[in-house]
Amino acid sequence: MTEINWKQVEEWDKKYILRTFSTQEEYQPIPIESTDGDYLIMPDGTRLLDCFNQLYCVNAGQKNEKINNAIKEALDRYGFLQDAYTTDYKARAAKLIIEDVLGNESWPGKVRFVSTGSEAVETALMIAKLYKSRPLVVTREYAYHGWTKGSSIVTRLKGSKSGVTESVPSTRPQHVPGNDSGVVAVAPSPNCMRCSLGHKYGSCHDENGELACVKYTRRMIENQGPEQVAAVITEVTQGAGSVHPPEEYIPQIRQMTKDLDVLWIADEVLTGFGRTGEWFAYQHYGVEPDIVAMAKGISSSAIPAGAVVVNKEIAEFMDQYRWETVSTYSGHPIAMAAVCANLDYILEGNLVEKAKQVGDYFEQKLLGLKEKHCCIGKVAGYGVLWLVELVKDDKMTPFVEIDRNFTHEADPTTFPSNIVRAKAIEKGVLIGGVMPNTLRIGTSLNVTKEDIDKAVDALDYALTYLESHLLQTS
Repeated sequence: MTEINWKQVEEWDKKYILRTFSTQEEYQPIPIESTDGDYLIMPDGTRLLDCFNQLYCVNAGQKNEKINNAIKEALDRYGFLQDAYTTDYKARAAKLIIEDVLGNESWPGKVRFVSTGSEAVETALMIAKLYKSRPLVVTREYAYHGWTKGSSIVTRLKGSKSGVTESVPSTRPQHVPGNDSGVVAVAPSPNCMRCSLGHKYGSCHDENGELACVKYTRRMIENQGPEQVAAVITEVTQGAGSVHPPEEYIPQIRQMTKDLDVLWIADEVLTGFGRTGEWFAYQHYGVEPDIVAMAKGISSSAIPAGAVVVNKEIAEFMDQYRWETVSTYSGHPIAMAAVCANLDYILEGNLVEKAKQVGDYFEQKLLGLKEKHCCIGKVAGYGVLWLVELVKDDKMTPFVEIDRNFTHEADPTTFPSNIVRAKAIEKGVLIGGVMPNTLRIGTSLNVTKEDIDKAVDALDYALTYLESHLLQTS
């Protein structure tokens, strides 16, 4: 292998690449020489345990041999074929999803492959509006569904809507002009810790047991007119927004959409393909969606790939028409080879069940930290996706008051999630979160208990620092 001049690499990186998440002045390169399993390896050989699992997307682990070999084999056969042609990889990938992954469910009809999660959401929204011939989509507070135009409209995190912000705290974000021009309504998030409707969980149910946030969503759709609403789109567990719903929320949302004759789109881009200890997060709740958007774990992100699965009725509807959509890389044979190998690997290794068992261990260790650290207000999650809420006191007061409504002009050095990240890295662990007060923890499905212990020990160390420096001055 050719020796890499990393000083030159960093110089080119700083000089020629448009930055995200930081200004050019703030930016500091973080060079990674290679990856391995759940680890990132720096040029000096330092191994970092990655509890971000990058963007919570490397389900089968980094540099997976089976997936890599499938990609190499496909490269020996293909360069590029557009989606109008048939390949064995694309046909088998569809069969694996419909029959092997979802074969015990009655709803799945057909698959449309795309390249990214944002594109999957765009496609799901387009299909829903075409099928229902209705203009309106309902999304939720703190939703993250992507950054392209349609998916950005249903994204409701102020700091993640494709705009720009300065680094001066007093400035306001500059949003993309006209980017919010789509027809969308925003429902409450099931954030029971800090309910935007002012309720406390346990006393927020009506006489029929319906949650206040679900009732509000129902009334909002009724007020708009259900005949105007094509779909409700939800992440099952909100990813970037970092909200895990109460047990009854998803079943009630699904029942509500059925009652009102509105489609339910489950955005499983982050939660899909075993991350939660089920193939898809909706399966924890005994419900079936109309449309599922998926990406990330579909190929363990070895090659960009995404997909939309629609129910049988929608598939039959779409089969009657010429669908005038073209995406250059949809069904790319190399990507489809990666999807097949990834799904084979997960199936053969029974990794979904393994993630479920590992999740029990993760929960036990995180609840142990909660007993030890007063700054942990809540632990929630499943499988290899966990959320840890950080609080100042037993009243669940957030360290950063603006919480999930922050934008990037806020001072990130004050965010407890970033303070934890900076301290945990001293122990060789990458752990933190997008939200100021919330840690979001994820690994591959086949993470070892030893690495979970390493992550929890680093988190223990970082939380001890957080409490000693922030709580005594709060």
